[in-house]
Parts: sequence; structure tokens; C-alpha cells
Amino acid sequence: KKQGKLDLKRDILFAAWSGEELGLLGSNHFVEDFARMVKNDPNAKLSGMFDACLNMDMIGRFDKNLVLQGVGSSSVWKTEIEKRNAPIGLPISTQADAHLATDSTTFYLRGIPTLNAFTGAHEDYHMPSDTADKINYDKAAQIAKFMGHVARSLATSLTVPDYIAMEAPKN
Repeated sequence: KKQGKLDLKRDILFAAWSGEELGLLGSNHFVEDFARMVKNDPNAKLSGMFDACLNMDMIGRFDKNLVLQGVGSSSVWKTEIEKRNAPIGLPISTQADAHLATDSTTFYLRGIPTLNAFTGAHEDYHMPSDTADKINYDKAAQIAKFMGHVARSLATSLTVPDYIAMEAPKN
């Protein structure tokens, strides 16, 4: 930005959460506190406060492809994915549903379009055997680069992603 190469239209907030597996505790606490602070209502919708939520959840154990979830939460995601992945070339599959067992759902339920990057569950999930030597660092770096391209595009665009409400899947 200081070199005049990045014309930001909006800010980017980087955050990390804890307590996801216990019920999205960290992300829920954040949005409740933010809504209380800004709108004096811990249950308020946050559309207009945040334009999008990009989430990376379990991206280290790349096997066959990057799964992008929540694509149905905004009409911009399909085009954005195609454009931003062109220079990287990750194999990508998409899922429309934004009702996920991850922190991005906290934002989606508050009126914010979400895009969640995920490389799939594995046999070591929540086990002591899930060790750093099993991470695919090259692919994790490519995924982070891809998500960075998406973030940069959103931050420099005059257009705010629209929000598409979806019914939660019936189990």
C-alpha cells in the first residue's frame, strides 16, 4: 500500500479462534462481543460490519483437493474462486452449504457470506498421532496463497459480496 500498488477499499481483520470443537466458543465469543460493542445487542446481525469471512480449517493434510465450503453463501464466490486459483492451479471441489461444523458458520448465521477452506478429515483427527511430519507444507502454502488472493481481491473491490440465505440441511 505504501508503494501505491494496493488500493484498499476495506480493512482485513486476521483472527484465530479456540474452542471450535467445544461448540465454536472462540468465534461465538468474538461475534457476541463485537455485536454488543457496536450494536448494543449480542445477538445482532453483523452484515454491514463485516463484508465476508474467509476461514481456513484443517488445510495441512492435503490429499486430493482443496474443498471450498460455503460457496452458496454469495454469488461472487464461484467467479472469485476461478479467478484467484488460475495462477495457482489447485485442484478444487466446492460445496454450497455454509452451515458447517466450523467457525465460519458463526459469521454466516450473522448475515455474512463465508468461504471455508478445508482439505478433509483424516485418521489422525484429534489424536496424538496427528504430528507435524504429516503436514503437506507445500500445498498448505499454496492454499494460504490462494486465500490471500481472495482476501486481496475482496479488500480492493468496490463491490461487497452479497449474502445468500440458505436453509440448514435437514439431518
